[in-house]
Amino acid sequence: MRVRRVILIFKITLLLFTTSLQAASLEWLALGHYRPQWLGYQESTIDSENFFLSSDGKRNPEAELQASIDLFNSADVKKKCLFPARYIYLKKQGLISTSFPVCEEYEQFKKDLNPKGLTLLYTDAYMNNPSSLFGHTLLRIDIPEGRTQLVSHGVNYGAFVDPNENGVLFAFWGLTGGYLGGFTVKPYYDIINTYNNIENRDIWELRLNLTQEELDFFVAHLWEVGQTQTRYYFFTENCSYMLMEVLDAVKPEWQLAADFPIHAIPLDTLKAVAKRPGLVKDIAYRPSRQKRIQNQYSQMNKKERKAYLKLIHENEWDIEELTNQEKANVLQSAYEFYQYAYIEGDLELADYRKRSFETLRARTKIEEKDTFQPLEDVPSPLEAHDSARLTFSQGFRQGESFQEVSLRPAYHSLTDKNAGFLRGAEINFLNTVVRYYNQKEKLVLQDLSLVEITSISPWNALFHPISYNVKTTINREIDNKTNEEGYVYNLNGGTGISYAILPSTYVFGFVNTYFKYGGFIPHNQALGVGAVGGFLSDFDNFRLLGQIERIISYNNYLNQLNVKTEMVYSFTRNMAFAGEYRLNHKQGKSINEYMLGIRFHF
Repeated sequence: MRVRRVILIFKITLLLFTTSLQAASLEWLALGHYRPQWLGYQESTIDSENFFLSSDGKRNPEAELQASIDLFNSADVKKKCLFPARYIYLKKQGLISTSFPVCEEYEQFKKDLNPKGLTLLYTDAYMNNPSSLFGHTLLRIDIPEGRTQLVSHGVNYGAFVDPNENGVLFAFWGLTGGYLGGFTVKPYYDIINTYNNIENRDIWELRLNLTQEELDFFVAHLWEVGQTQTRYYFFTENCSYMLMEVLDAVKPEWQLAADFPIHAIPLDTLKAVAKRPGLVKDIAYRPSRQKRIQNQYSQMNKKERKAYLKLIHENEWDIEELTNQEKANVLQSAYEFYQYAYIEGDLELADYRKRSFETLRARTKIEEKDTFQPLEDVPSPLEAHDSARLTFSQGFRQGESFQEVSLRPAYHSLTDKNAGFLRGAEINFLNTVVRYYNQKEKLVLQDLSLVEITSISPWNALFHPISYNVKTTINREIDNKTNEEGYVYNLNGGTGISYAILPSTYVFGFVNTYFKYGGFIPHNQALGVGAVGGFLSDFDNFRLLGQIERIISYNNYLNQLNVKTEMVYSFTRNMAFAGEYRLNHKQGKSINEYMLGIRFHF
């Protein structure tokens, strides 16, 4: 017995510390979700105690390995059934010789999932949910070919949150790890209904290149982590990062999680997967219901559009003058529109049922198929610029020159290259601006934009979305009466509407409220209301933004007029040249700024 013990310890030592077995060691670390820490030790991102067999297992992979070996040499069948992936690993390494027990629940889990493929899904940003502003990733466990994937299963990692949670608390706890997160498995048709139909988000599907053995191992590991929880953080251990760790457990040589030591954004994790040689088989695109309806409307002729708008908005059946082919187009798209309108709350259930039934009944009498072609040439999110941005600028303010450096960790601005992003959507997080004024020989923190969100969604004949903007920033400002400069906290936001006057150009208007707080401004604080009007033109590599803002307040400091223009030309996906002009007129004095700069995305 003692000899066997010595041999076992020798094997463990070789496994963890011998160079020739380094790959096996990485596999064990990935299986336990161990990540290197700044002080040199390893710690698992999993927080649930039931994931660890050793009392020190969260921070001691060697002890956890030994405890796992001991488990499978014991008679504890119930606990063995919790760790099928560990059993596969230990058996493969020759560290155990026992058989895996019969586990009915686990066997049923495998049978239900029936893995024949694995697909990484990316849904684009959902501007009405703070946790989904950066998009979302999840996995689909594909079933055998020849059957619809709608009956397959999706794997999602997310925070467990009360749906009635206060928005401010939601943001605070999400940033500080106040929520627990975990993996859930549910039918794929539920996922399609939620993201594609209810939230109207496009879905991109990246089919991964895995062997059947690797797929089975993925399911075994999913069974293990599916019974655990971790602290959820919006920008680190989030929906995307935890999926990277799960994929690393299947093939540790991918080292996907290692790409995100500071923060993980869904779009960046998607790119990381696509960059691994041979990992992605193919890519498919599933447009949202709203996109499908817009695409169908764009292909209708004038007569079809007129009849279609009367039908969906006024419930007037003015289709008798149409050919059967034209009727097929109108009725097919109208049926989809009624589904959209009901989900949006624009149709009551009784009205939805009545209109849908009448439309389907009329459609079944027409043999001709619709002539709609699917959306083509849609820019892939893999073509999008990288999320972080560093900008170097040379500028002049009232004749005084300055140099400016700005760093934005995430994510996308209105004048950034739009390929792969929602057009008209802006999400800037922690944009930090530092300036050096040459004449004053002074280095200052000019701006710190905590969060800036803008959604410019144009009205059209079909849809009437509300545009909005919200910003919370700390800015270095000047009191023109005293010439004193200081820092001011700004919070402003509002709603409005926008229109697409050309395919390339949106015009927009907002009605906003404003709040300022700063020790050096009159009365320390100010409240105001105002309006913003402007335009945004996007010609692919060249973008142009212009806007004018008028603010009215009881505090003369906040009474002001602001003008801003930006011109940006992208000469690569991640590099652009930018020119900017700003005018601020308040307290009877105007301040003009001009800047030229170069932007680097990384």
